[in-house]
Amino acid sequence: MDSSRIVKTVLLVTIAVLFLVSAIISLVSASRLISETTKTYFLGVETCTYKPVARVLEPTENYIPEKEECKVDFNNTRRVLADTIAMLIVALPVAVFTYRRLFKIYRE
Repeated sequence: MDSSRIVKTVLLVTIAVLFLVSAIISLVSASRLISETTKTYFLGVETCTYKPVARVLEPTENYIPEKEECKVDFNNTRRVLADTIAMLIVALPVAVFTYRRLFKIYRE
C-alpha cells in the first residue's frame, strides 16, 4: 500500500471520529438546553427541599416533621444553561469544521 494513501486514511478516520464526538456533544447539549428551558420557564417544574425545624425540642414535646419547601429553582437552571451554551459554542463550530474537512478529504 502507498504511504500517502495510508496517511490519507488515518487522517480521514481521525477527522471522522472528531466529527462524531463533537456532533454528539452538540446534540446532547442542545437537547439539555431545550429540556432545562422547557422545565423551568414553560412548565414551572418545582424542586422540593426539606427545611429543618430551627428550635430545640423539649423532652415532653412531640416530634414535628421537617417542612417541605417547593419552588422553581431559577439559579440552578441558569447554571445549567450557561454550561450547555458553553458546550455548544465549542462543539458546534468544531463539528461544522470537521464535517466540511471530512468531505473535502473524502472527495480527493
